Amino acid sequence: MFLVRHGATDFNLKKPTVLQGNGINGPLAEIGRRQATLTGEFLGDYALDTVYASPMVRAMETAQRIVPGRDIVPVPEIVEADVGRWLGRDWADIQSTDPEAYRLHQEDPSIHPYPEGESATDVARRTVPALTKILKENLGKRVLVVAHNIVIRVMVAHLYQIPLKQFRTIRQDNCCVNVIRYQAEKAELVTCNSTFHLRSLDQ
Repeated sequence: MFLVRHGATDFNLKKPTVLQGNGINGPLAEIGRRQATLTGEFLGDYALDTVYASPMVRAMETAQRIVPGRDIVPVPEIVEADVGRWLGRDWADIQSTDPEAYRLHQEDPSIHPYPEGESATDVARRTVPALTKILKENLGKRVLVVAHNIVIRVMVAHLYQIPLKQFRTIRQDNCCVNVIRYQAEKAELVTCNSTFHLRSLDQ
């Protein structure tokens, strides 16, 4: 499985970053489209049997640019986290206006959800089984899955057996590639947050 985070959106590029969650469903920014194209060039050496993606616009657009013309299977279970009442806000604003909820969430996002939204545990409960099912159903095949920051972080935490309390220590850049191998009924993370294919964008 090539598990890829979607390309950058305008909200990803804001300074400071604004929380999109599953409530803001916009397209890729220009640089996000370029990231997706470069990811497609990088993965072009691999014959992909099936392509899956979160049904959110930014994930579907990324998948379409990675493998133009291919059918994409939407997977509703891997949409981004519900960030509740913090939707469309940045962390500095949240910390200043909602300090206690912010403190609790930063302390342990696995048990303290985004207010009126999901916790990391909630996200893991729906996404880890969905991604594991894709692995099991595609034995001997190569698949592409395009998903989101928190979704991929909780999957990586699951594979590395990192407590969900610490899932934010796992970095996932826009259009990074993670490689998961499934064999002998065990999933193994082979590559995490690879962005070598995007180096030309830093120049």
